[in-house]
Amino acid sequence: MKKILAFFVLIFLFNSAFSQGPSMAKGKVVVYLGVGAGSGNFGNGKFKGVGYSYRNSPVINAGFEYGFYDKVPKSIIGLGANIAVSFGGASYRDSKNHGYDLSWSDFTILAKGYYHHTFLVGEKWDVYGSPLVGLKFHTYSYTYNDPDYSNYKEAEASVSPAVGLAVGGRFYVSKNFGFYAEVSHVYNVDYLKLGLAFKF
Repeated sequence: MKKILAFFVLIFLFNSAFSQGPSMAKGKVVVYLGVGAGSGNFGNGKFKGVGYSYRNSPVINAGFEYGFYDKVPKSIIGLGANIAVSFGGASYRDSKNHGYDLSWSDFTILAKGYYHHTFLVGEKWDVYGSPLVGLKFHTYSYTYNDPDYSNYKEAEASVSPAVGLAVGGRFYVSKNFGFYAEVSHVYNVDYLKLGLAFKF
């Protein structure tokens, strides 16, 4: 409880220390934390059937943007990064308690550019386009449990590119705290993100 209270006090102090102005400009930093869905994992959630269970987490996202260039007319350009992680598993057991176990995890790291047209930047909101490029790390394991046959285990890890374009927006309910949403057309990146944004 004390940590939560300290967190909100910190937000209040930042709100008091900074004057109101454009929500994005050169030198400003936005840090965000949210959840996403997609990238082939639309089955977020948990399921259990007869002898079968399945679970898959939402994609947890964290990242930032730094506004670093405003010399292009009516434009603000930012740079940033994003990390995302998700995990899940499945299992099956028959009436003799024989079956299999699956588990997997995904970790994605991205470099992101941000483009803001000043027409789409207000005091409490902004809209941006974002090219992104990075890598997705995937792990997978499979175990088959049946004494009538040879027990089987398999594990693998892979790395693949993650690239695409995104469009997003932020709305601030105070000088430094708000919400964001982002939609992506990408390869190996979650298609939808929603979460909290903190502006400094």
